[in-house]
Amino acid sequence: MPIEVKMAKLSPTMESGQLVKWLVKVGDTVKEGDMLAEVQTDKAVMPMEAFDEGTVARLDVGEGEDIALGQRMMVLAKKGEDPKSIAASLNTAEPRNGSTSQEQPNAPNQSDADRSHPTNGQSDHAEAAPTPEPVAAQSGGRIKSTPLARKIAASAQLDLAEVRGSGPGGRVVRSDVDAHLERRKGTSTASGRASSPGAARASERIPHSPMRKTIAKRMLQAKQTAPEIHVTVDIRIDKLANVRELLNAQLASEKIKLSVGDFVTKAAAVALRRHPGLNASWSDDAITQHGEVNVGIAVAIPGGLMVPVLQRADTLGLREIRQGTESLAKATRDGKLTPAQLTGGTFTISNLGMYGVRSFDAILNLPEVAILAVGTAEKRPVVEGNALVVGTVMTVTLTADHRAVDGASAAEFLRTLKGLLEEPASMLL
Repeated sequence: MPIEVKMAKLSPTMESGQLVKWLVKVGDTVKEGDMLAEVQTDKAVMPMEAFDEGTVARLDVGEGEDIALGQRMMVLAKKGEDPKSIAASLNTAEPRNGSTSQEQPNAPNQSDADRSHPTNGQSDHAEAAPTPEPVAAQSGGRIKSTPLARKIAASAQLDLAEVRGSGPGGRVVRSDVDAHLERRKGTSTASGRASSPGAARASERIPHSPMRKTIAKRMLQAKQTAPEIHVTVDIRIDKLANVRELLNAQLASEKIKLSVGDFVTKAAAVALRRHPGLNASWSDDAITQHGEVNVGIAVAIPGGLMVPVLQRADTLGLREIRQGTESLAKATRDGKLTPAQLTGGTFTISNLGMYGVRSFDAILNLPEVAILAVGTAEKRPVVEGNALVVGTVMTVTLTADHRAVDGASAAEFLRTLKGLLEEPASMLL
């Protein structure tokens, strides 16, 4: 019997995925552990690996298409089975070859799906190129195209008859529509610049990515289910700044430069060890106080936000925190985070200090019971004895789930955090 490869759950909160790229094609032999495809989950682009051996007989999903959990993505022929016979037995058209960019001969007699589908917009951006002659294959008066290509074209009010199809049998695929819209945009932009330099920018409808859908769902869930308490404190970090300068001078030869955020991460991890009630998760029947302190570091990326996890942060030194944070941030921006780097968080830090933000309230990252919002470090007037002096001050705000954390507990945590950052040598105790 052939092997059906279905969409697996590649992240804890994943409900569906989007095929970014096939890494195999029909006829390829794969073995256990081989990478089959790249899939956009609600978190990041994740590799999907093979758990069986066989020969690719059919690819069911085109690049750019959405896939539900458990949906069949491809079929493998086992050793001794004929891939072509298996593909034919599925009573389908010729399998996709895994590449939407290769030209295929027209096949007017191939069947096609109905064109009526819900519409979603799609942003488009690339350099202009010459418009090819439309050669989209037709069947019974309909343009042969994939569902996603029809969605994008409908949203952009594009007639698919204008688009050159590069898929099997001349089928119009997503990349064909994207390329046509890019060329059209380039032409209209150039024309607009020539005729009316001051013309207003046209409106653009951007469809929700899987990541944006998940962010919206989780933020709404946090606001609807968790009664929040916000506690704010100002922290003077002049001593921290001096220690940081001395340490960075020593680490210069290793090309390591500690940030204020690294000190905050270390101090928060130490404070969580002393206040386990905030290193916890909420569920309807219990509060789980975690044995490990795993700090999630919010990282902004185009189109969303991700929270990779720095495991056992309370056991790490400042050098290790800097290296770990840089590694996680790079993997996040490169879309190469592993599921292990995205799970296990017990507390989250969101830092907008680099943007000059003085203070803000972060939304809980459920089921965690607390998140720390960190503002910029700036010169402010402070009272020192009876004198007014200039000091470097940073504002942090703790958002806590009031079902699990009382106001006094939140205040005690911040008092410990403030003490550790104002006297950074105390983190060594």
